[in-house]
Amino acid sequence: HRGQMEIFEGRAGTRRAANGRAIKICRGLYLSAVPTPRELAEVVSRRWPDSALDGYSAAQQYLGQELTYPLCFLRAGTMASSTYFRSRRARPKALGSMNGVNVCSPLQCIEAMAQEDAVAFIEAFFAGPHGRSRIETEQLDFRRLPKHTREVLEKAIVGADSKPERDLTRGLEPHAKVRNNVRIGPYRWDLVLEEHKVAIEVDGYAYHKGENRQRFEIDRQKLNDAVQRGYRPLHFTAATIEHHLDVAVHQVLAVIKGRGEFVAPPWKWHHYWRWERERWAG
Repeated sequence: HRGQMEIFEGRAGTRRAANGRAIKICRGLYLSAVPTPRELAEVVSRRWPDSALDGYSAAQQYLGQELTYPLCFLRAGTMASSTYFRSRRARPKALGSMNGVNVCSPLQCIEAMAQEDAVAFIEAFFAGPHGRSRIETEQLDFRRLPKHTREVLEKAIVGADSKPERDLTRGLEPHAKVRNNVRIGPYRWDLVLEEHKVAIEVDGYAYHKGENRQRFEIDRQKLNDAVQRGYRPLHFTAATIEHHLDVAVHQVLAVIKGRGEFVAPPWKWHHYWRWERERWAG
């Protein structure tokens, strides 16, 4: 289908559109058929090589998601208005091509996103142990980050691999300094409270259900290694963080303060036992 897409400009496009043989995208640009968002992004990248996907469209491209209408573009010069896209005037920073589509810096595209959505994008795109250093590299393209961008980066939990890790980090941050994806000796830990010598893992059941013997062996030795280095290791399941974040936070605080109530066994409060409790109560 993409190979059959024809581009018409100027009067030729106007005449074809008048005869129903072309689709008007914007003033001066006509196509032989209604394009998919991705096809139009490719056409615009060729037609205006100094333009780039911006905002939510750039975020979709960076995360490997389907592009959706209306597309968002960024260009130093003006772009004609269109029902298919909107644009803002600014010079794209770190302009580059991803699979035939121009994109601006991930730190620039969030300028056109709501804060909550921008935080979610930054956390997803810069997940993993190298997330923080990747952001620092992206910042080299900016003399000064806009206020909105700085606020997004302050709120984002960068470096964590999953939502439960980020949620636990957010729950602990008012009480202690938390670092994500930190190496202790030869092993990486999801959360580390360096000041209190506490190392935390957040385990998903699906991941551990398929655990092989090597992974099983490494995880046990990882635990022993942390203890030997003077850390107090804690493990929480992703389900506990999802359904009982307050329990996990209170337990970590009790450990770092050396006091506090002990957590009752999970069959007395955990989400997994809710049906049993209801059955006995009935």
